[in-house]
Amino acid sequence: TYGLPLEITRDVAQEKGFTVDEDGFRKARAEHANASGSGAFERYATEANVYARLLAELADSGELPDSVVNYDPYSGSSMTSRIVAIIKDGTAVPEAKEGDHVEVVTAATPFYVEAGGEVSDTGNIYQERFNAAFLVEDVRQPTPGLVVHHGIVRRGTMKVGEDARLEVDEERRWDIRRNHTATHILHKELRRHLGDHVVQKGSLVAPDRLRFDFSASEAVDPETLASIEAGVNEAVLRNQPVTVSHMGQREAIEKGAMALFGEKYGDIVRTIRIGDAGKPYSFELCGGLHVNETGDIGLFRFTSEEAVGAGLRRVEAVTGRGAQHFVSKRLG
Repeated sequence: TYGLPLEITRDVAQEKGFTVDEDGFRKARAEHANASGSGAFERYATEANVYARLLAELADSGELPDSVVNYDPYSGSSMTSRIVAIIKDGTAVPEAKEGDHVEVVTAATPFYVEAGGEVSDTGNIYQERFNAAFLVEDVRQPTPGLVVHHGIVRRGTMKVGEDARLEVDEERRWDIRRNHTATHILHKELRRHLGDHVVQKGSLVAPDRLRFDFSASEAVDPETLASIEAGVNEAVLRNQPVTVSHMGQREAIEKGAMALFGEKYGDIVRTIRIGDAGKPYSFELCGGLHVNETGDIGLFRFTSEEAVGAGLRRVEAVTGRGAQHFVSKRLG
C-alpha cells in the first residue's frame, strides 16, 4: 500500500551485495512531488472535498441524524438501511443501473472498513422492490464519518431514498475473524518464545492469510518457529473465551493492554481479552473483528518466515479453512 521505505530498500540491497542510487532516488522523488502537486494531488484534494461536501449536505438534510453514517460492524452481518447517496465518477446521482461502477452510501452499515491491518468486508446490497443487487467489492471512509460501499450494480436499478438490505459475506468475514484472533495469539507466543523485546511493526489480516511484521535481530530458526506454532495451536485447543470490552485508554494501559502498531485510539478504547479476566492470556487494544472462542480458529500453520529489512522479520500463516487446504496440499 505505502511502498518500501528507502532505508529498508538500502538494507536489503546491501545484504545482497548491491548499492542504491540515492541521488537518483531523491531526484525522482522531487519530480514525482512536482507532478503530484500539479495533477494527482489536486485530483485527490478535489475528491476529498466532494465527500466532505456530500457528508455536510446529508447531515443538513436530516438524512444522517447524527451527522455521520451509523457504522456498526460489531452487532451483526446484515441490516436494513436507507440509501442516502450514490456517487458515480465523483458526482452524486439519483440512481445506478446494471453494470454501473459506483459508490453507495447508506444511513447505517454493518460493513467493516479496513483498519488496523484488517481488510474491509465485501458482500451485497439489495433493493428487492426494484429487483436490484449491488456487489460490494470494497468499503472506504474517504472523510471522517462517511462510509462508502464501492462496487458494481449486478442487476436492476439502485435508487437513492429507498430502503435496502445490506449483507456482509459472512463466510469470508469468519475467515478474517479467525486470522485476526490468531494474530493476537501469535503476538503473545512470539514474545513468549523470543522475548518481550519483540515489538509488532505491522500486520495484514485477510480472509486467506495473516501477515505479521516484528522486530528481531536475527532469523527465527526452524525449531523455535515450530515451538511457536505449537504454542499457538495449544492456545487454540484450550478454547479460551474472547471477550470484548470498552474502557478508558489510560485504564486499559494500566491494566496491561497492549496497543497494536498503526492504530489510533481515542479516550474510550475497545479491548480484546483472550482467556480469564483475572489473568488473561492476551489483552490488547483493538477495533477489529474476532471469533468468540479460540477453538473457532481450528488450526494454525506458518507458511513463511523471512527478513524484510535490518532488524525486521515477517511471518505469514493460515488458519481455519486456509490451514486445512494448506495441509491437504502438502500431504496430497
